[in-house]
Amino acid sequence: LHRSRPSKWQVEVLHLPYGCCMVLGIIGNRKPASSSSYDDVTCFGWCNSSAVIEAGSYQWFLGSWDGWQAGDRGVFTYSPSEATLSLRLLRGGGVREFSIHNCSLPDGAFIHLYFSKEVT
Repeated sequence: LHRSRPSKWQVEVLHLPYGCCMVLGIIGNRKPASSSSYDDVTCFGWCNSSAVIEAGSYQWFLGSWDGWQAGDRGVFTYSPSEATLSLRLLRGGGVREFSIHNCSLPDGAFIHLYFSKEVT
């Protein structure tokens, strides 16, 4: 992602298998030490459970987040100058907005997609 200006991307969840762990967001570490990359202190994103990952730590029920569902579309915006990752969730004709602040990644950020099982 660009280091000085905002970046936007979109994700659509077509199918989410039962028992799958999924995290969508950003990460600053290209090669995280753990296979569970969402544990990395440079990871920020939203899980398919009601958890939000902030700096590699689970935060539960943050901002009424209730997890990803099949059919969801998410539009992400990362603003390095504001150190903010935003998600515009499009679900069933409605729109919900979520933000994670203080996600400063001075060495750069990468789109982060973590799946414990195969998803589409």
